[in-house]
Amino acid sequence: MNQTKQAKYEEAVVHILLSRPTALAGHEIDEQWFSKWRPVIAAAKAVAAAGNEPDMVTLADHIKRPGLLQELNQILRNSHAAAENLPKYLAGLRSIYQAAHVQQTLSSALAELQGGADLDEVLARMMQSTLSAVATESRNYNHTIKQALGQFVDELEAAFESRETGGLGLKTGIAALDRVLGSMHPTDLVVVGARPAVGKTAFGLSVLLNLAKAGKRVGIISTEMAVCQLILRAASANSGIAGTALRDANLKDSDWPNITAAINRIAHLDVRIFDKPDVTIADVALQAKAWGIDGGLDFVVVDYLTRVKPVKTSGNRTIDVGEIAIGLKNIARQINIPVMALAQLNRESTKRVDKRPTMAELRDSGVIEQEADQILLLHRDDDLAPAEIIVDKNRHGEVATVRCTYLPQTMQWTNLADRYADAA
Repeated sequence: MNQTKQAKYEEAVVHILLSRPTALAGHEIDEQWFSKWRPVIAAAKAVAAAGNEPDMVTLADHIKRPGLLQELNQILRNSHAAAENLPKYLAGLRSIYQAAHVQQTLSSALAELQGGADLDEVLARMMQSTLSAVATESRNYNHTIKQALGQFVDELEAAFESRETGGLGLKTGIAALDRVLGSMHPTDLVVVGARPAVGKTAFGLSVLLNLAKAGKRVGIISTEMAVCQLILRAASANSGIAGTALRDANLKDSDWPNITAAINRIAHLDVRIFDKPDVTIADVALQAKAWGIDGGLDFVVVDYLTRVKPVKTSGNRTIDVGEIAIGLKNIARQINIPVMALAQLNRESTKRVDKRPTMAELRDSGVIEQEADQILLLHRDDDLAPAEIIVDKNRHGEVATVRCTYLPQTMQWTNLADRYADAA
């Protein structure tokens, strides 16, 4: 059945290419979607790229296949495909290609497993291959200025109407930081860097729980901490009981009501946790997509960036980390959510008089700096002074240093406490 549909859709697209070539402008057309007429689509792109008009003669000259000119002429004369239906034909071809690709991937994976291949390696390749096939977005990327202005005005009106409810975008829960960032918005990649033990995971979890309490659907990819460690931190933050006391069960009778109340507060939150330690960028992408399908997803934290692996290592650490950064940005765009990636800093800043970090200290930082929309650097001298969030890159606004409070006992990042007000 699919073969019949594919043949029909392919001929329809080729007919439109020959009869109204300008109708194809602005549409994504991948020659991989085609079977019999794949060389014609590839040739049409090559002819157009050379500055010529793709017609029967130029296509036949480019491909040099006997009888092709007569075949193209027959399609032009006998097909009655309407250019207005081109999106339907292309969507059908894309769907058939994706289904066949997934079937082939599954068959290949089964054959590899039967041949004794390593399960984890087979699964990683299978997920990456499947993701590459289905990641093609059907959104239109070709806009007239009138269409773009219409979209801009719609978004502006939505932002204006949302002022009384706190504005558009997702809030970190730290008011001064939200003012600098203008909140976090769909497609943003927000990289949060810090040296070890400064509180990267605590920051990511603080933002995650704040959004969950606001009714958002959130997820965390935790490569370093197991699920029970994350829940312990969440319970500590919501009960006010020190994390060390919960970990050691060093509790008083009076603590139990607070623990019960904290559990009740977080039990209904829409939080997803994926705590696989050895994770590839394909794992991250597919898990985020799965959450999006299963009830939706508004925000995801990846803890942390340099522990995520490429599907196949290049042998060059900088290239591999760059692939991860690009992959995370693609996830933000494809699912249309903000993605927050936590990242390690090197220790160069500890050698300076001013120990505040800069984004140049992100490990393997080149592509991370390019792909990130915002880069936040966490800095704490000691618990007696305000903590700092250095906004070192902000594609949508200003760079600034925001002072706030870090609560070490419950591992929370919050608004500037009253006791620090004078220091600010």
